This record gives sequence, C-alpha cells and structure tokens, in this order.
Amino acid sequence: MRAPDNMADSVDGAGTGGRDVDIEAARGSALTDPGNADLAVSVVGRFFRLAPRLVEIQDIGAREYGLGFARGRVLWALHASGPVLMRALSEALGISPRTVTGLIDALEADGWVTRSPHPEDRRATIISLTKTADTALDRLREHYAGLSHDLLGDIPAGDLATVRRVMTTLEDRLDKVIAQRTAAFGPGAGSSPRP
Repeated sequence: MRAPDNMADSVDGAGTGGRDVDIEAARGSALTDPGNADLAVSVVGRFFRLAPRLVEIQDIGAREYGLGFARGRVLWALHASGPVLMRALSEALGISPRTVTGLIDALEADGWVTRSPHPEDRRATIISLTKTADTALDRLREHYAGLSHDLLGDIPAGDLATVRRVMTTLEDRLDKVIAQRTAAFGPGAGSSPRP
C-alpha cells in the first residue's frame, strides 16, 4: 500500500515544527537518544517519500516487458545463478515450490525460461533463461546501472559505504520491527476501519 504524499510530509517534519532536523548537528549521537527521536522520524519520513518513486523505477521492467515483482525476482535470480534446479531456485528465493512452479509456468509460456530434465535425476528439472530473457535483463541492468551512476556517482565512496551499511541494518531489522509494532496495535491491526 502506498502512503499518501501528505503522510510522508507530516511524518518527515513530525515534532520538529515542520522542519527537517539538522543531520550534521546530530552526527555522532545515537538515534536511540531521546534528543534524536525527531531525527529518526525525519529519516523514516524521507523513506516514505522516496519509496513510491523507487517503485516507479523498479516498475520499468513491468511496463516494458510485462514483468511484475515476483516474476522479475525469479528472472534476476536465474540471471545471477545461471541454470539451476527448480528446488534450489525455490530455496534461494525463500518461496514455496508450488509458488515457484506457478511462476515458472507463466515465465515459460511467455518465452522467458525453459525447462530441461536433469541428466541424472528424472524427478529434477533444470530452469534456464532464454536468450530473449538474457538480452532483456542485460538491457535493464544497463539502465539501472546508468541511473545509479547519475543519481549517486558524485557522492564520495565513504558516504555511499555508510549508506549501504545503514540500509543493510535497516533491512535486517525491518520485518522484526514491523511485526512488533503491528502486534502492539492489538487484534485486527492492519485492517481497515469499518464504516
């Protein structure tokens, strides 16, 4: 679900009189310090503002090639690994074999992947990208690489390394924190209020 644009604005400036907190002034202090609570809210607000725009960029593949997130994820995994057993693909993506089978069925019907029997195990199937898929993914990778360089190319490497480190920490924490916060709302959290 996409957060309304005004929600991102209000979250970004919450508790600060509508102004952004000076990040340079807060450097060196932990966000858990009560004095930096506004900084944490400001950072999350920025994520809410960036998220829809980043999803639009991610959706270039969907618009150009008819690929949604799930199908694209399978293709990128195959692009990285090369031909792979279907069960290994399922494990690598962390999704059920039944779900992977459905995705592979659709991708095969559209000419993105091929199935071939394993030479030694009759029960196993090897999944490979077609040449068309390889070409399309190479083109998308070039587009994303160009976009990355245009967006971040003039930012010092040390700053980019810090951003990547912080984002990795956020990624590692996100599911746990969301589950805790959702549970804190009690039963029915996340459902829409009834009229």
